[in-house]
Amino acid sequence: MRTFFFLLTAALLGMLFSGCTAIGLGIGAAADLRNAQAHRVSGTDTTSVPRGRDVEVALTSGDTLRGKFAGFRARPADSYRCAYDSVRMLLAGDSVLPGIGETVSVITPKGRSVSGLFRGLDAGTLAVYRPDDDSTAYLPLSSAAQLRNRDGYSYDLTLLRALVSARSLPSGREFVLQSGGRTCCVPLEHIQEIYAPPHRTSYWILGGVIGLAVDAAVVAVALHKWQYH
Repeated sequence: MRTFFFLLTAALLGMLFSGCTAIGLGIGAAADLRNAQAHRVSGTDTTSVPRGRDVEVALTSGDTLRGKFAGFRARPADSYRCAYDSVRMLLAGDSVLPGIGETVSVITPKGRSVSGLFRGLDAGTLAVYRPDDDSTAYLPLSSAAQLRNRDGYSYDLTLLRALVSARSLPSGREFVLQSGGRTCCVPLEHIQEIYAPPHRTSYWILGGVIGLAVDAAVVAVALHKWQYH
């Protein structure tokens, strides 16, 4: 009986400990490898920067900021509107861009219409607030067939797409840096390039420990069930 119990236990341990533990070690090792490599991206690819990494941010002004990347946040409405209105005036006003708060209709290629108050255009996405159901629709500019204001004027979508591609419009999001207890928020259109130096981590240990704990729990449950059957 003891021999059978020993063999069963050994089989379970051999089978299960090669599962979650190995997966945890693999995931952790992959994260360590990614962090150990230098990471350099342009200002148009900020979403690929690993969160929590120490980075150097080269601005379009020529300045450089350093700190830990803490993610993104929505740009304050007043700041975004001010930046958007400035660009709108430089681009000949309402003939190129709809105004923030203006009533617009976005028509899709299939003829579906989404109407509401224009909230902005960020990263190729039109934001339209719908007062009827108190919600905001986010519509890809690339899939819009027409954009009209309340007077029926149609905006040039080819021009709008070109402006987005050239990063000529303000962003509704900010890149958040933390350094020395301070938080610095940078509008995405002000970023020229981001560099993340190599950073050595030991996530393989954490992954292995978590996987080991899961395996141990599974083995314990399996042995408990076997004991009472």
